[in-house]
Amino acid sequence: MNTLFYPLFTLLFIAFAACTNETSSDSEQSNTDTDKDTLSETDSSNSDENEVVEPSLTYGIDISKWQGDEMELLKKENDSLSFVISRSTLGITYTDPDFKNNWKLSKEKGFIRGAYHFYMSDDAPGPQSANFVNAIKEMDDNDLSPIVDFEEKSIIPGSDKEKVLADLMTFIQMVETKTGRTPIIYTDINIGSSYLTDEKFAKYPLWVADYNPGTEPRMPGAWKGTKWVLWQKTDQYMVDNIKNDFDCFNGSLADLKAFIASSILK
Repeated sequence: MNTLFYPLFTLLFIAFAACTNETSSDSEQSNTDTDKDTLSETDSSNSDENEVVEPSLTYGIDISKWQGDEMELLKKENDSLSFVISRSTLGITYTDPDFKNNWKLSKEKGFIRGAYHFYMSDDAPGPQSANFVNAIKEMDDNDLSPIVDFEEKSIIPGSDKEKVLADLMTFIQMVETKTGRTPIIYTDINIGSSYLTDEKFAKYPLWVADYNPGTEPRMPGAWKGTKWVLWQKTDQYMVDNIKNDFDCFNGSLADLKAFIASSILK
């Protein structure tokens, strides 16, 4: 995995154009019409004429060392982004050199923050989980759950598929136990459809990478037919000439906070 700040109205236009929901069929929950403005329409009998309704989607980016000092540039008051997810670790020993600063600044600047670990199939799950958990030891109840990034480059050529998946599940469960949070799985359509097909993976929320021009992502593997939660919509979102992955959460900011709270194990 890898905005000059745009004026707020420009960013909102980009965000809504990039990532919106369609109205579902009668058998599914109806989502907000993508053509509606983020401001509520006046209902003289039930609501104040100045009442504001939150947008049906919440926007963020994910970053790593490849974005350099971008976190220094981001200002929440000048942008429509609500969350920032940073790469923390990879494998057993690697820590992203910009993670500590990104992790610290994202919180200081008022963003909901998250962290992901790039999983490597040739490294033992125990040491990988220790590396990840140690990096995010300051995670609090307002942060997104730990995220495991499992994609093509995670899988060493010639690896035994069954062992890869067994070790991956061990890693996820270790992170879950050590952090007291339900981890999120990040993957793309290809790997999700070819590897993550066992229903046991569907216990964990999916952050899906699907760079399609539609209004919602396709759901792969064990999540096929389920409602999407997090969507990496594109890798072409610009912040001050720095290219980013652009992400959507399927709900309002209040919904995102409720989602985070629901991930805390009782």
